[in-house]
Amino acid sequence: MSGIPIAARPLDPAAFAPFGEVIQAGLGTVSRVNDGRADRFDGVGRLERSLGETAPTIAVYRIDASVLPHPVPLLERHPLSSQLFVPMNAARYLVVAVPSDADGLPVPERAEAFLAAGDQAINYRPGVWHCPLVALDRPADFVMVMGRAFDASADCEFFDLPDPIAVGRAP
Repeated sequence: MSGIPIAARPLDPAAFAPFGEVIQAGLGTVSRVNDGRADRFDGVGRLERSLGETAPTIAVYRIDASVLPHPVPLLERHPLSSQLFVPMNAARYLVVAVPSDADGLPVPERAEAFLAAGDQAINYRPGVWHCPLVALDRPADFVMVMGRAFDASADCEFFDLPDPIAVGRAP
């Protein structure tokens, strides 16, 4: 597979922080709730959206399985809203995020790829370039939460990469 090679590494909250938050049990501030039968972890993420331009929406994505190495020919971003993906039955999935330059264009040479476990959710910050979610090992369902723009073209931008990003396994 040709293109810009990057290796996927395990998803880690600190490494993913420039792009958003990793949501999983054990992070944030814990308190005992529900008559002492549950731990609640607060402060693990923040939903952001442009009020007046978006409405909260929840959707389910059913994603076919892919394998590594995986080509990424296209990126997307949502400037008006964060985008939260919560796996419902995923084994593993691939997360690829790309920083922007001063003009807001993606810098594919600085792309980062992460292998997320089925007990980790991700929340992209508004405006973060990323590849569409990639289920690994088997098909998977995800709950997606974001602010849906009243003018869909205002909050969903795509960028065709001149050279695809070629995501492989970490050494």
